[in-house]
Amino acid sequence: MEALSNPATRVLTFGIYQVDLKAGELRRNGQLVKLQELPFQVLAMLLERRGDVVTREELRAGIWSGRAFGDFDHGLNKAINKIRHALRERPGTPGFIETVSRRGYRFIARVADEPQAPPSPPAAKIRLAVLPFENLTDDPSQDYFSDGLTEEMIAQLGRLDPQRLGVIARTSAMQYKRTGKDIAQIGRELEIDYILEGSVRRCCERLRITAQLIQVSDQTHLWAEIYDRQANDILAIQNEVARRIGASLALELMPEIGSPVRQGTLHPDAHEDYLRGRFLWNQRTESALLGAMGCFERARVEDPDYAPAYAGLAECYALIAWFGALPPHIAAPRAKTAAQQALALDDQLGEAHSALALMHFWYDWDWAGAEREFRRAIELNPSYAAAHHWYGAFLLAMGRLDEAEREQQLAQELDPLSLMIATSASDTFYYARRYEPAIRCLRGVLEREPRFSPAYFNLGRCYLKTGQYDLAADALEKATTFSGNHGALPALAHAVARAGDLARARSLLQDAQADSDGRYIASPNLALGYLGLGELDRTFEFLHHGLAERSYWLVLVNQEPLYDEVRNDPRFLALLRAIGFGGNDDPSEWR
Repeated sequence: MEALSNPATRVLTFGIYQVDLKAGELRRNGQLVKLQELPFQVLAMLLERRGDVVTREELRAGIWSGRAFGDFDHGLNKAINKIRHALRERPGTPGFIETVSRRGYRFIARVADEPQAPPSPPAAKIRLAVLPFENLTDDPSQDYFSDGLTEEMIAQLGRLDPQRLGVIARTSAMQYKRTGKDIAQIGRELEIDYILEGSVRRCCERLRITAQLIQVSDQTHLWAEIYDRQANDILAIQNEVARRIGASLALELMPEIGSPVRQGTLHPDAHEDYLRGRFLWNQRTESALLGAMGCFERARVEDPDYAPAYAGLAECYALIAWFGALPPHIAAPRAKTAAQQALALDDQLGEAHSALALMHFWYDWDWAGAEREFRRAIELNPSYAAAHHWYGAFLLAMGRLDEAEREQQLAQELDPLSLMIATSASDTFYYARRYEPAIRCLRGVLEREPRFSPAYFNLGRCYLKTGQYDLAADALEKATTFSGNHGALPALAHAVARAGDLARARSLLQDAQADSDGRYIASPNLALGYLGLGELDRTFEFLHHGLAERSYWLVLVNQEPLYDEVRNDPRFLALLRAIGFGGNDDPSEWR
């Protein structure tokens, strides 16, 4: 055994990690890594006994003795999993903690135990919002151009130095289009330090962009510039503006401010189609996604080496199956192909890694691959709120609720006004079976937007679990009405059946299945309707159909509270194994 050679040592270093035993903190390259008290105590004990096997009995006596931590075996397994996740260990390839079968654990990495001061805490992150550039062209059809320019500025600034500069996502920024709110109010609502605002005037082949950077605290104008160029100089203009903003903020960690902003294409038509596609993609409706696909496809044809166009196409195909416009077996392979083409052109594009992660998660059921790609996406572009949002959904499906909550919080910080991200924040309560906080969260979303169908759908599920079937039916009726499709009908049938109206429930299910326009209705959703009727054979029949469809909805069944009543049914356990949950494929075994 290699014991601590210097009892006065309070900071231990291994690889890029530092453990401050006195403060109870784990850091990665000086950045604080969240690790709860119990896992930290286990890590500290393994470090003190590094090189030797620490048995489960020794861990029980040293940490659990006299402490009310609940079941020891479950608690220790969970603590080890959290340590491994914090240290970013890959499944089956331990770099720090080795499992010694039927005995315990051993810390195997080299540890430096010289006395040293803990790293200085990182500087507070500067937060910036790019407000929608105003279209001064007197032509509303040109809104796509000014909004697309806003999108591009957000994306480019978000890549400058994500550890020091947090850029509010487009969804939240666009809430202030043609707003009457002043700088101080916007600053309070978004909790930001700086605002970039500007305007675009396009006439024939000339383009004039004005931009000014404002410090929120005292509304000081740090600089203002006018860029008068040929329209085909838009990329050079964006680079120039981004560099000036970085210089004005005087970010000490960006001495090479001229280099990090990427130039995506030299083809003006491709760039313009890309901007139009992003403008449509951000609307997140079925018709807008279909329109965005056309724009990204044209941009790809105009410049076959334009990686962002492929990434945009991948994200469109990734989402379109949720609306029922395409079945997963068509949409998902197209999304994967487009994402892989984007990465072949630019493997540093976070949006492409995020789209590929979604397909590993929703369609391939490749949990390790999904986690790898989500982490890579966030590493490359920590300011991309969608990546945090989708990674949070993945963590929920894996049952890792604490981590999921953290990712959802990061997504909300980057996109504080996004209705979809706010709705997803309720999921951490719902999957933890804490229905009242979830209901309060969803009511808050609906106060902001009374016609937002995803919030009504989630609200209906919460009411089902609290036995408030009439309220559930009302919420799911609104989800169906406001969504404009039949996706919520089976859940409504479930609520109606539980309220006692079996005839109407069956009629609703028939309506959902009789959709004659070729749209995709997910079989697991239909299964939910038959579950409400108590018809378990039909329930499992449709769940089994979902396996053949590779339905996205199946990734949720392992945690879905509505399936608690059949969770011990052998057919349900077999379903989980087929998806990849349970046994050696259970993510809880490797996270």
